[in-house]
Parts: sequence; C-alpha cells; structure tokens
Amino acid sequence: MVVVIADAGPLIALAKIKHLYLLKDLFSEIVLTQAVADECLRVQSNDAVLIKQALDADWLKCVANPLFQHVLSRSLELSEQSSIEYALQSESNTLLILDDALARKQAMRKELVIVGTAAILFTAQRKALINDAEAVIAELNQVGYRISTAVVSQLKNTNL
Repeated sequence: MVVVIADAGPLIALAKIKHLYLLKDLFSEIVLTQAVADECLRVQSNDAVLIKQALDADWLKCVANPLFQHVLSRSLELSEQSSIEYALQSESNTLLILDDALARKQAMRKELVIVGTAAILFTAQRKALINDAEAVIAELNQVGYRISTAVVSQLKNTNL
C-alpha cells in the first residue's frame, strides 16, 4: 500500500478553489503532519474550513511530527521538512504531494516519489473527475498560486 503524504501548499491551493475533494477521489486517504495541519489551519479562511472538514471526515489524517533523523535544508519550512521526514521514515512506499521547488529538490535527492498539484489536476482530468485541468490551473493562478506554463506543457501528455 502506498502512503500519500501532502504538504500544506497543495492542500491550501486546492481548497482555495474548492477542489480539495479531488485528493479524496484520487487517493481515498492522505496523511499530513501536525506541522502541515498547523500551517493549513493557522489563518481563519474558507480554505482552512474545507481542510478542517476533511480532517474531521477522516480522509485527511493528521499524524504527529516525526523526530528529525535526516539532514534537510534549513531553508525549508517546518511543514515541508516534516512531510519529507515522515516519508523517509515510512515503512511503506510513499507518494509525496509537494510543490515548493526547494522541497521537491530535497525530496528527489532522498529518492522520494513526488507529485505536484498540476500533475494531480491532469490525473483528475484523465480520470474524468474534472473537465479541463488547464482551466483549473488558470483558476489557481488567479488566486495567486503559480504553476508555470512549462510545467503545464510537460504534463499534458504525461501520466501520474
């Protein structure tokens, strides 16, 4: 079984445009560390309410922050560090949902399997959960969550 671990950025971004449900439809259960939950819920907002509802519904599962045993960049936020560390300590195969460039670099150096928000959206489109991934990405860009056109072009013909 694959353990799916989400960082705060993708959760907040998808909740902001009311597409958080896609994660449940694609993965059924997603783990987030306490640091990620804290970051997602620290500001009272509509996206925080949606994330809290997902936690209450138990398809987003909050776990304690792991004890740090691996060297990671100090430039990473605590939520990113804890997500990567949790993945490294997991005894199962993991999939890390992560968008931050530096965090992705760190995860790849540690040979973790990662996927970003854009790839999630193209997978959702291929599975007929949404009609147009590019339209949803445009919506993310409108609310300030940037996904580059190069990433979009690359993902158009790629499978998750």
